[in-house]
Amino acid sequence: MEFWLIQGDEKLQLPVPPPTYSIKRSQNNSTAIVEGIGEVSFIGKAKLSEIPTIESFFPNHAYSFCQYSPLPTPKECTDLIEKWMLSGKPIRYLVTGAINTECTIEDFEYGEHDGTGDVYFSLNLKEYRTITLT
Repeated sequence: MEFWLIQGDEKLQLPVPPPTYSIKRSQNNSTAIVEGIGEVSFIGKAKLSEIPTIESFFPNHAYSFCQYSPLPTPKECTDLIEKWMLSGKPIRYLVTGAINTECTIEDFEYGEHDGTGDVYFSLNLKEYRTITLT
């Protein structure tokens, strides 16, 4: 399984895939109390899907478990995600065979933990819905 972040012609495959993936879908449902009936439900429209925290790391060395080589540096990876985050444009989040959706980057946190030069990160995404006027 491959994990990709894409914006326009720029692509970043996560070199170390996260151990899991998930997507949270919900509805804008509501309820009301109706005299003589009690509580009733009203089915609403879909909320924006959320991609719960994606966690992995950008390796500073080519480990045997990396999905490809040559690897971009951790700085190249973090700089690219920050650039996309500040661009005002959505990215595409792709998990081969499972998820393919346009998203906004809600937050991006990264840092070094162990002196190896590897940069650990967490990334939160939310579905992006294009508004079209008819």
